[in-house]
Amino acid sequence: MGPWTLLLLHLPLVVSMLPAPTNVSIVSFNLEHTLTWLPGPGTPDNTHFTVQSLRKNSWQLVKGCARLKTRQSCDLTNTFKDPFYHYKARVQAITTTQRSNWSLSMLFYPLTDTLLGPPVVSVSGCGNCLLLQVTPPTSRGLQRSLSPTQLYYRQFTCKVRRTRDGSQFSMWVTSTEKTVIGYLEPGAEYCVTVTPSTSFNPHSVPSEPHCAFTSPTAANTVPVVLSVLCAFSLLVVLLCGIVVYSGRLLCMHKPLPKTLCLAFQVNCGVTAHDCIC
Repeated sequence: MGPWTLLLLHLPLVVSMLPAPTNVSIVSFNLEHTLTWLPGPGTPDNTHFTVQSLRKNSWQLVKGCARLKTRQSCDLTNTFKDPFYHYKARVQAITTTQRSNWSLSMLFYPLTDTLLGPPVVSVSGCGNCLLLQVTPPTSRGLQRSLSPTQLYYRQFTCKVRRTRDGSQFSMWVTSTEKTVIGYLEPGAEYCVTVTPSTSFNPHSVPSEPHCAFTSPTAANTVPVVLSVLCAFSLLVVLLCGIVVYSGRLLCMHKPLPKTLCLAFQVNCGVTAHDCIC
């Protein structure tokens, strides 16, 4: 063994490392979990990424997340099944000859960290009240047996706002059954916004405002009545004018019968001087 060989054996082994991924985070909406990250500065274009999760004190490869490309994410919904447990994930950049250090996510608690989406809301009028129906949204994560929907969507905060003047009030709804919102102004429009409310998860998205009238608005019949009265008056005046003119023509030829002459005098203002009766 020559002197150069002995020198190389004593030198530290230098391995070129890939830049580690950055901004590793877990995004969760209605218990559908996704791991996202950004490639480290200077990451080659041919780099792939692998994801592992910490389960039972050991790191295990996440199914379907062994060779992800840049700008892809890792679905953790089926991996983080228990909403009462805590999880952590990590991601590594790899090529055929290089690897990066692992980049870890923050500790994740599905029960408290997931973002609850808005419920499905329907509103209809019932006289001087509104009939409110609230149902949970559909989600792959919420439908799992380990995360019953009623755990997250059994209590709601409702804001009721009158459209006419903006006056509003809030109320609690503790069931997905139909709820009557009473003591409202009849014939007025109200808008209802519903937000999921839990004592253990402060992250929720309110629904869009759903608006309805408490009762059908009464039709404004005054203009219609005035129009009919005006048309009737004009018709009467026109008929009287025709009758008067016709009576004068008749009077030029022969006397009118007393009955017809009396009708002219009463209804159309014809006097005894206008015709010979």
